[in-house]
Amino acid sequence: MEMAKKIPVSIPAISIARSILGRDLAESLFSLFLCTVGDLFTGIAMGIFTGYLEMLPALLILIPPTIGMRGNIFASLGSRLGTYLHTGEISPSFKMNPLLSQNIYSSMALTGISGILLGFLSTLVSHLLGMKASIYDMVLISIIAGILSAIVMLLFTFIIAFLSFRKGWDPDNTTAPLITLIGDMVTLPFLFLSFLVIQGLSILAKQSLFIASLLTILIVPAIYPRKEREVYARIMRESLPILSVCGILGTVSGFVLTTRIEGFISVPGLLILIPPFLEDGGAIGSILASRLSSALHLGHLEYEKFASRSVLRLFALSHTLSIFVFSLVAVFGYASAFLLGIRTLPFPCILLASVMAGELLTLIVNLVTYYVAIRSFKIGMDPDNVTIPIITSTVDLMGSMCFVGILVLLGMV
Repeated sequence: MEMAKKIPVSIPAISIARSILGRDLAESLFSLFLCTVGDLFTGIAMGIFTGYLEMLPALLILIPPTIGMRGNIFASLGSRLGTYLHTGEISPSFKMNPLLSQNIYSSMALTGISGILLGFLSTLVSHLLGMKASIYDMVLISIIAGILSAIVMLLFTFIIAFLSFRKGWDPDNTTAPLITLIGDMVTLPFLFLSFLVIQGLSILAKQSLFIASLLTILIVPAIYPRKEREVYARIMRESLPILSVCGILGTVSGFVLTTRIEGFISVPGLLILIPPFLEDGGAIGSILASRLSSALHLGHLEYEKFASRSVLRLFALSHTLSIFVFSLVAVFGYASAFLLGIRTLPFPCILLASVMAGELLTLIVNLVTYYVAIRSFKIGMDPDNVTIPIITSTVDLMGSMCFVGILVLLGMV
């Protein structure tokens, strides 16, 4: 009799759980598929513009943290918008209000400040590696590429978050990967464009522009109107330290790649894989981070030392997505190199390396994402401000190490 009573309750519960899991898988796969395709264009750009890396090898140090920082800043903005939409603090309307304006202003301020930081860090690392790199060139390239890409990404972040919510999709499943996609597609071309612009300037023009940029970026955020700046102040206070650490991790990622720069230049087809591999790993982590953040804000998840069954299901979802996505990276990367006549490795080698490195990276991402999200929430910080930046930067570093490590282990570079 008791069994009969339990069956009608358990079957709908299982059906609902499977339905939600199926929806999450479908929405995530869709956004990650688009992300992979977009990242492929970024990878192709790296393969085609290998000559620029030969002219200024220090650019390879700047590429991972610059691309990663766009995701750090604007995926966090998208995550906050998702939380605001879930909690009813805003409606999916493009009408400006104090909450949105503070988010916009803080995102642009963080872009400028991080541009300065990455320029200085990449110059330092390049000198440690014995590469020639002017601090004026590196900082200006970083700032110009950052501001140009930020203008584009700001618009798309709001469009993606609001339209997905209006269509009945969960922004947590779509916003971060698609924002990452836009960031990848626009940042690298702007980076090379900035390089060409800076190369054409005299030393006096570079110095003048350098000083003007520093003064503007450091002074303007400080004069933000005092009224209604609580959200702005919190975002800056919580994000700046995290983004500084992320900038260091991203630069170390560039350092890891640069240690094998001769191998990558000799087999430029491998460069095509780097942006989609790193950014898809970050996108998978960002999906998990966004879902955990919303669950914490809504009270559906509490601090636990060990992951609950529901969290383990999310981990399993991440690994399922990983197999699909990193196989896709290998297929698209090899096909692009073959069609464009770019030298690369045999397809079985590309597939094996991509999937092995991807699964290893996903395991690391799952653990880091969970503990960062719940720990930050427990100490009173907003996970939307800290989790995604930490995850994407962890992916930049660990992803580079996993990818290069597997290539070296398999004797491919």
